Amino acid sequence: MPCATSQELEITEEFLMSLLCYVGAARSAFIAAMRAARAGDFEQAQANVKEGDQALKDVHKSQTELIGYDEGAGKVQMTLILTHIQDHIMTTMLCREVTEEIIAIHKELKEIKS
Repeated sequence: MPCATSQELEITEEFLMSLLCYVGAARSAFIAAMRAARAGDFEQAQANVKEGDQALKDVHKSQTELIGYDEGAGKVQMTLILTHIQDHIMTTMLCREVTEEIIAIHKELKEIKS
C-alpha cells in the first residue's frame, strides 16, 4: 500500500484510492466467505475471511498512520472522500463481525440437517 503522505505531508490521491480499493477487497472477501459458508464450503469460507482480514489489517494500519500524523491537531483535512472511506472502513469492520456469525449459523444448520 502506498505511503499516506507525500514529501509535503499532504494526503495523496493515490493513497486515498488505495485505501478505498483495499477496503473494497476486504468487504468482497467477507461477502465471499458468507456465500461459501452457505454453500457448505467452510474451508473456503475461512480462507476468504483470512484474505479479508489481511486487507482490513492493511487499511487499519494506514488509517492509524493518518491518525498519528494528525496528532489531534487537525492536520488532516476532512474531505468528502475521507468521510466516504471512513464509512467503508466501518461498515467493512461490521461486515467482518457479521461474517463470523453467519459462518457459525451455517455450521450449526449443517449439523442439524445431518
